[in-house]
Amino acid sequence: MSDYKEKRENLKALSVEAKKLVKIGAFETVNDAIIETVYKKEGHSEFNTFYGWLSNGFKVKKGSKAFVVWGRPKQVKNKEAKEDEDDEFKHFPLAYLFSNLQVEPQENRKEAA
Repeated sequence: MSDYKEKRENLKALSVEAKKLVKIGAFETVNDAIIETVYKKEGHSEFNTFYGWLSNGFKVKKGSKAFVVWGRPKQVKNKEAKEDEDDEFKHFPLAYLFSNLQVEPQENRKEAA
């Protein structure tokens, strides 16, 4: 199994329990439930994308492994759709987040004068 498929399957498994928490109103989204109940431990308290951290003046430490959550859904053509079926469906790609423990401040860059 490819690394992407393995991460996707692991996220699907986490989502089963997270959906239950969303259904009872404990969390607004599946991603929120996963982050709060699974990923926020041992000092991991703030999460952002690679570029999100960069824009805030941090860089991700070399060798850091991302936390995986669901990305924004995309409409995808269904190649196997029959004539009377909808030929588009939503695909949720993977999104990768890094925590506050996986970043360090960027070195001061010389600003152009």
